[in-house]
This record gives sequence, structure tokens and C-alpha cells, in this order.
Amino acid sequence: KGDGYYMAVPAFVGHKNDMGRLKLLLTDLKPKSSYCLIFSYRLAGEKVGKLRVFLASKKTSPVWEENKGKDEKWRTGKIEIFQGAETTNNVTFESERGKGKTGEIGVDNVILISGPCPED
Repeated sequence: KGDGYYMAVPAFVGHKNDMGRLKLLLTDLKPKSSYCLIFSYRLAGEKVGKLRVFLASKKTSPVWEENKGKDEKWRTGKIEIFQGAETTNNVTFESERGKGKTGEIGVDNVILISGPCPED
């Protein structure tokens, strides 16, 4: 229906390159299994910034990144999580403000399902 809440970083407050992070703890993931992280995201506005996703097991580089929106519509992101002997225990969504003065970066409807990501 369009009523509800989502996480957002507005472009009109703060300073460029400000960061926002949302860390989601993952519990009881089975080793040697695969999972799919599915989420809705929106990057609205000119020079709005970047949205990145990090997995705890790969701290240095993001496993997913988007730096501009084709339009202001909500999109769906999908990330395959393959568990080895060492399991991922958290996912971090990171937003970095750009140089824009309007718009926002938004994340909503984050779900984790067992198995590979479904085809579109």
C-alpha cells in the first residue's frame, strides 16, 4: 500500500562523504550452505552518493555497490552468500553521502532465504 517505514539517508543534511551504517546480525547460519540476501533500495537525486553491502567474512571490500540511480524507483538487490567452514555472522549496509543537495539513499524489505537467489 505504500505506508510503512524504511531506512533512509537524506542528502540535504550533513556533509559530503558522511557515512551511515546498518549492521544486521545473522545467527544460526549453517556451514557449507548457500543463502540469498534480497533487499529493496533506492538512490534518488543527482550526485546522491553510494550504497554498499559488506559481509563480515569479507570486511575489506563490498560484495555489492551502487552509486547512482537510473531513476527514482525502488530496485531489488540480490547477493549470494556461500558459507564455507567459517560462517558469515553479519551483513552491513553502508551509505556514503555524495555532493548532491537533494535526494536520499533508502533500504527496505531486507530478507534472507535459504538456497540460491531466485531468477528474475
